[in-house]
Amino acid sequence: MNEYKYFSYFYDDVVAKVKYKDWLDFIRPYLTPNSSILDLACGSGTLAILLKLNGYDVEGLDLSESILKMAKEKTKMHHLVIPYHLANMTNFNLNKKYDVITCFFDSINFLKNKTEIEELFASVYQHLNPNGLFIFDVFSKRMLKHYKHHKFTLKAPTHQLIWKTKTKKPNLLIHEIKIKESEETFLETYKEYYHDMSLFSSHQFSLEKLSGDFKDTLDKKDERILFVMKKSYEE
Repeated sequence: MNEYKYFSYFYDDVVAKVKYKDWLDFIRPYLTPNSSILDLACGSGTLAILLKLNGYDVEGLDLSESILKMAKEKTKMHHLVIPYHLANMTNFNLNKKYDVITCFFDSINFLKNKTEIEELFASVYQHLNPNGLFIFDVFSKRMLKHYKHHKFTLKAPTHQLIWKTKTKKPNLLIHEIKIKESEETFLETYKEYYHDMSLFSSHQFSLEKLSGDFKDTLDKKDERILFVMKKSYEE
């Protein structure tokens, strides 16, 4: 699985226009004031901080040590306390359970295959309370086509970032990121994979809702597919 490295320190600048409130509004109907939440692939903590500011008990988990460092610094700037865990979301063990586990911003698309997806679902299952919810999103074929040839440039007084995307094979999206800072240049590559929706069916979970682009419906024009799945039974 991909792990953000030097790119972590520029991540918030690149996604500055992303409306994280859309995810907050999407999950809010499934939360109560007492809900405990674990945000997988939490990145720099933006959603976790939003949840905490809205009064929810939330924790974050991510594979990247550098981006968790950013999350912790942002959390302190908001005078908040949020536990963050350094772990792989496919095989984590926190020895506790939650009411809701989230995984957003197509983070599941960083998983390579069915085996890794099944490992993720198994870990999530073990960390959910009875009838707990797993809420996540993935990108659609439409979004995959949208990023077939995409380029984004971020220029600042101290650095320049060039982010290019391209597709390879029917289901592979490659991100190539070049960061120029002073006399140094950093090159990083990340891979995402399109997954058919059938891979997200699990006998341990029931599908509560399937929608696109934060609406109540799903159609071919949607770029982001959102799932709400309930833990079906306790072993």
